Amino acid sequence: MVHTYVVYPCLLYVFSKNGKNKTENLYTPNDALPDIAVICAAYNEERVIEEKIKSVFANNYPKEKISFYIGTDACSDNTVPIIKRLQTKYPLLKLVEFTERSGKINILNKLCALAQADVFVMTDANVYFKEDTFFELVKHFKNEDVKLVCGNIVKRALNKETVTKNELQYLNFENFLKSAESKLWQIVIGAEGGCYALRRDSYLDIPPHFIADDFFITCHVLNTDGKILFEESAVVHEDASAETKGEFRRKARIATGNFQNLAYFKNLLRNPFSKIGFAYISHKVLRWLTPFFFLINLICCVLLLKSCALFAYILVVELFMLLTPLLNSLLEKMGAKVKLLISISHFVVMNRALFVGFVRYCRGVTSSVWQPVRQ
Repeated sequence: MVHTYVVYPCLLYVFSKNGKNKTENLYTPNDALPDIAVICAAYNEERVIEEKIKSVFANNYPKEKISFYIGTDACSDNTVPIIKRLQTKYPLLKLVEFTERSGKINILNKLCALAQADVFVMTDANVYFKEDTFFELVKHFKNEDVKLVCGNIVKRALNKETVTKNELQYLNFENFLKSAESKLWQIVIGAEGGCYALRRDSYLDIPPHFIADDFFITCHVLNTDGKILFEESAVVHEDASAETKGEFRRKARIATGNFQNLAYFKNLLRNPFSKIGFAYISHKVLRWLTPFFFLINLICCVLLLKSCALFAYILVVELFMLLTPLLNSLLEKMGAKVKLLISISHFVVMNRALFVGFVRYCRGVTSSVWQPVRQ
């Protein structure tokens, strides 16, 4: 637990401090840039889909080289009418309607089979591009070894909710790790599905009922020794969730997908002293196993209570940590907020979601159909 949350980040900070993405060949704005296909699956996104579409076609990338494929998953709101209305303004906006709930994975596989561009830009409906995002992503693909480029997703807090602030801190921490890995090794352990660019020939059909599509694609690229970069200048914005229960469901769902990928790409752990093996174990695997380390430590402290008083103190601390979400909730209802309790509570809830995700993975996943979290 100390290694994944303290030692590994410190090592990355020290050794990547003066580094930068070692890409010798970069496209310039005057070069003949490759065609791109923006790929997006949408379900009941009427509140965000128009702003999303406009942000795509407001980009300063050559307009004739941008096509936008949106697959709608049997929407029951006004998402489809909004897209159809905007198609008259944007001829390269392509709508693929699914009349029955199919799940994100099936939609992505279908859209990527239809798209003919050299580079796919994978994105979510509630992620908005800046004017130069596409060029900043694509410029690295002049180097044939670069297979995937991660965008810099910046979360926007639209309110002062506690869950939002803690989530922003965690995501900033994640972006730091990805940027450091990219500078140090030219790999990133986990592109975020909100925005990343991928060579067309590096896309692999995602197995049915898989959940974490972005991590599946990342692992596939790592498996083929392709370079993965994090581009800090490729900025996109996403609204941070302010719904505690919805955020927990999202994390538990992602955790289930992570354990699916851990089993599917277990060969990446074959050499723990390689750059991929070390980064994967340090950044992801140990973090996913943290709830189990915590429980094992709890049980050991109970068994060792009579041997040394130290274990009693450790046990009290751990039990207190487990109770912090409840305590924090009670304090908030009374109008009181304690920053330390809030941070500990967020950590505990995040690990509870990991444990729930593991249980769901063990039970078996039968559907990749999803319900968006309210932003």
